Amino acid sequence: MQKSQNILHYKGLGEVSFIRSPRARNLSIRINQRGEVRVTMPRFVSQKKAERFFLSKQDWVLKRLNGLNSFDCRGTLPPEGGIIQIRGKDYPVHLLRGDVDVEAAIWRMLQKEALLYLPGRVRELAEKHAYKISGLKIRKMLTRWGSCTARKSINLNSWLVMLPEYLSDYVILHELAHTRFPDHSQRFWAELDSVTGGLSKQLRSELRSQQIMCFPGKFPDQ
Repeated sequence: MQKSQNILHYKGLGEVSFIRSPRARNLSIRINQRGEVRVTMPRFVSQKKAERFFLSKQDWVLKRLNGLNSFDCRGTLPPEGGIIQIRGKDYPVHLLRGDVDVEAAIWRMLQKEALLYLPGRVRELAEKHAYKISGLKIRKMLTRWGSCTARKSINLNSWLVMLPEYLSDYVILHELAHTRFPDHSQRFWAELDSVTGGLSKQLRSELRSQQIMCFPGKFPDQ
């Protein structure tokens, strides 16, 4: 008997996969190192009951997600007055009124640049490959590069402007492909392969080497 999967989007948490498994005996929640959340359901448990179970644990899930990157990358933040590169250009980090620390200042800078760049790039790639979306949000995300809702609205991490453009494009195309195939089925990967010139696996591997809130040259010892 095969597993069945249903993907739902939760505000502040992103995509959550509900997977029905004939081997499962209890409801359980797993979060991997990439921040992917999976709820495993026994075959006798209803979808509604599984969703209620997940909502009862969402505070725990949020703490786990927020801890994945912030701890590992704590020592990579530049000091105030330090330089970060956004889309290949150097920007000094200065705290403004309302910035509680360097991290807040960086997210403010990234949000500004992301709002200037990403909407236009999403539009270009969507038009090139004949995708249609219902909306676009760009925001601070600690564990996800992006997500796509059931209504074909895309969420993108403002940290994307810290990536090389070809990896940022990969994330955008990944979410655009989800507007046609909401799961990670073979059809989805075939679709993504078709719009990335057959490089989806290579790009996915490169993206996994990137970390949100980590700066090149300042990674903590492994």
